[in-house]
Amino acid sequence: MLVAKKRQPELSFYDHQRKTKKIAAQRENNLQTAAVKLKMFAVLLSFMLIAILLVAHYTYVVHISYEIDSGVRELKALQDETQHLKLELASLQSPERLEKMALEIGMQHPDRDQFVILTAGVSGN
Repeated sequence: MLVAKKRQPELSFYDHQRKTKKIAAQRENNLQTAAVKLKMFAVLLSFMLIAILLVAHYTYVVHISYEIDSGVRELKALQDETQHLKLELASLQSPERLEKMALEIGMQHPDRDQFVILTAGVSGN
């Protein structure tokens, strides 16, 4: 026994027009929804990028301020060391210290007869 397939009833011209308009309206609605979703995604992505940039900038500022602080501390230490070395140089060059060291290694003050007085002559020599 043969069974015939049920056929869809033929749509009239007006039914076909309504169905086509309904599909077009659904497609337009889907496109509008997709456009709104795309705009929302773009805004969200923009905010995320701005947030990442702000965090990166803040991290850079913190790093630079740490470098500056480290440089200031190093400069202060070097200035203190320079001041200490200047004081040490002044004490090492003092005439009293040099005289004391000379006497310790056996040097003595010169006698009067050891002095030689030089005069500059006017002659052509």
